[in-house]
Amino acid sequence: MITLQHVTKALFMALMLLMLPGCTSMELAVDLYKKQTREAAEDEGVVAAPRYKVGNPYKVAGIWYYPERNLTYDETGIGSWYGDEFAGKLTANGEIFDPELVTAAHKTLPMPSVVRVTNLDNGKSLVVRINDRGPFVAGRIIDLSREAARRIGYKDNGLARVRVQVLAEQSLRLEKLAKNGEFPSIGGVPTTAMPEVEAAAKPTVNLTAKSNTGRSAYSSNNGQSALDLLSQSRIGEVMTVAPVTTQIWVQVGAFYSESSAASVLAQVETVGNGEVSSMSKAGQTLHRVRLGPVQTVSEADKLLDGVVKIGFSGARIIVD
Repeated sequence: MITLQHVTKALFMALMLLMLPGCTSMELAVDLYKKQTREAAEDEGVVAAPRYKVGNPYKVAGIWYYPERNLTYDETGIGSWYGDEFAGKLTANGEIFDPELVTAAHKTLPMPSVVRVTNLDNGKSLVVRINDRGPFVAGRIIDLSREAARRIGYKDNGLARVRVQVLAEQSLRLEKLAKNGEFPSIGGVPTTAMPEVEAAAKPTVNLTAKSNTGRSAYSSNNGQSALDLLSQSRIGEVMTVAPVTTQIWVQVGAFYSESSAASVLAQVETVGNGEVSSMSKAGQTLHRVRLGPVQTVSEADKLLDGVVKIGFSGARIIVD
């Protein structure tokens, strides 16, 4: 836990540095804050013991979660963020949480994993390393660190419609390193550079992506797709793609039986208007029971709460 003494010391020295001329004064101030965070953790006796972890099923607030290694994970929903209240504390895989690093918490993915989080409202996309569990708030699918949320533009709003996609090759690479005791991006631990990752295939759609680090913009028109650029980006690097118009739904469940879906819809329509929509997955047809659409997170939270109260604890908020 960071005490008032640590914060006061860091702020005083940071202000002194900011009075110095030159463009590096802010960088020095940021480095100082990070150093104070680490020192505070050490003073409190918090010692990092990072490890690769999937974990057993666990229960929080009456809801069961089932961690798994899922290299095809690709979900939409509402993203949130967390910060100073957890600074200096251990994450679920034994690292020390620093809100100034680009990390995130997820309920079920292995730690560490690498995911791409895209803010669907503004098109900003960021590669993030998962090293913690959460968020344990209904309807939220990922909790970014404060710095990660700032980079993709929802720190001030607190929430955003997001898409979360596992980057399989980078996740496998981090898994291998972690099992050998190496944890890139952890302060004080030697890091191994991550090689570039090549996309397995190029999409036929005309997408564009632009990096914030000075790398050239690419598009499918010049021989390299946006997917190539996104898959090659490093942790912490922001890409920009076109914003997507979305609607928010509460998905109660997905069923192979259309009659089962219709039965569930009849039960949840006491909470709000809904529909059964069909989709193809792995060559089979799934019938999704969804309530909505709604335009705000608060409306979706209200629907989700109502559905959970009548017994559908596996319902979740999705963005489509």
